[in-house]
Amino acid sequence: MGDDKKTSPADLESFDKRLQRTKASIQERDKQAFNQASAYSFGFRLATDLVAGMLAGFGIGWLLDYWLGTSPWLLLIFIVLGISAGIANVIRAAKSIEAQRHLAHTSADGVPPVADDDDDD
Repeated sequence: MGDDKKTSPADLESFDKRLQRTKASIQERDKQAFNQASAYSFGFRLATDLVAGMLAGFGIGWLLDYWLGTSPWLLLIFIVLGISAGIANVIRAAKSIEAQRHLAHTSADGVPPVADDDDDD
């Protein structure tokens, strides 16, 4: 009735190695899926920043034109300002991502890894 088969240390070691490889492949797969989703969310954020800046400029310009009776000059000025603010936000976000990427590639002591091909000649 019972299984009299004994497991040897070599069998346990082999099983442990296979288990570790499987865990590593699952973690790599999850990391790739997270990176792809992160890229999509970052792209959506950039598009939202541009549109929000333009809409905010449009709204402020339209309200001021309506209130002051200067149509369409303040509308045009604030649309340009809104688009400029949106572009500035996109540039700021891109620099932030670039800084995070740079920090991820530096070592723990803050010194970037040494490149293999030096062009000091």
